[in-house]
Amino acid sequence: MAVMFEKRKKVFQSGGWGNKGKQVITFRSMAMVSKEELIATLNKHNTKPKMKAKILNELTKRGVKLIWK
Repeated sequence: MAVMFEKRKKVFQSGGWGNKGKQVITFRSMAMVSKEELIATLNKHNTKPKMKAKILNELTKRGVKLIWK
């Protein structure tokens, strides 16, 4: 299973005229998130350490080198 960026969400899609709707599970994995959004999340003050580790692993996998100041 891929590393998740956000929790899975159930979204209700309406069926339209006279059709039944259905629930669809949507998710965002680390591979779906842009580099800018990953770095912005990493720099937030309220990001949990486990999430920071996941983001750092994804950025190193993409070949991004971070310079800490």
